[in-house]
Amino acid sequence: MADGFGRRSFLRAAGALGLLALVPPRRLQALVASAPGPAESGRFLDAHELDTLRAVTARFIPGPPDDPDPGALEAGVAEAIDLLLGAFTLDPPLIHAGGPFSDRAGATHDDFADFVPLDAHAELGWRIRLEGSQGLPEREFAGPVTGLQEIYRTGLAHLDERSQQGFGVDFKDAPGPAQDLLLSDQTDADLQTFIGAALANTFEAMYGPPEYGGNRNLAGWGYTRWDGDVQPRGYSNAEVSTPGPDAGSLGGALLDDLQRFLPGLTGRRAPRQQFWLGRSGMPRS
Repeated sequence: MADGFGRRSFLRAAGALGLLALVPPRRLQALVASAPGPAESGRFLDAHELDTLRAVTARFIPGPPDDPDPGALEAGVAEAIDLLLGAFTLDPPLIHAGGPFSDRAGATHDDFADFVPLDAHAELGWRIRLEGSQGLPEREFAGPVTGLQEIYRTGLAHLDERSQQGFGVDFKDAPGPAQDLLLSDQTDADLQTFIGAALANTFEAMYGPPEYGGNRNLAGWGYTRWDGDVQPRGYSNAEVSTPGPDAGSLGGALLDDLQRFLPGLTGRRAPRQQFWLGRSGMPRS
């Protein structure tokens, strides 16, 4: 960053703070491809709110020209958060990606893009998390809950209010150092509630699977030098059924060692069991 501390310093500091019918892949790709641009409304946030959130996430994880690596803007982090906030405007909601494999290991189909349906309990839990309890008895079994939608909406508005008071412009139009000053104000409890949610969601969207709308072009994985989920997919049926080497090839010494250290393999009781087998109420056979 040219006008603040660097991305690596920020990430280290953040770490110290503790850090349904199925959605067809083509539909998911269309959602991501049609992500709103500047001055366009999102799935939940309006155009101004989304632009403000872009500015917030860009201070959390900056990209060019402040940092040579792609940042939150390039990875579509704000758009991914907006997808989460508006999850229930889709049927089914983009909450839980399918599995077990993506197409990044060479498969012809991306299972992650087949989002799974929510049962009634999961839907209730996610609606409480996103929409809040809203005074509904069925949502307040553990007390009132402020949902992420309200946290973001009020938090973004509060940022603009603070920015107008201090610098005479909305947050998205303030210079970088001024934005950093506002975001790091530990004396503003209302603001820090929003920051806590936004920071966590920013990391999730930056470094999580791209099927959730963030990590565009695998920007987050590329920056951290992680190849992603390209590990081998296990053994094929043919490999499992093919006879392997016989036990003799393991060597008698290895088997002797196993039998000595794991007496249960030879039918002998392990010595550590003797104490417990002699206790009242424990079987002695």
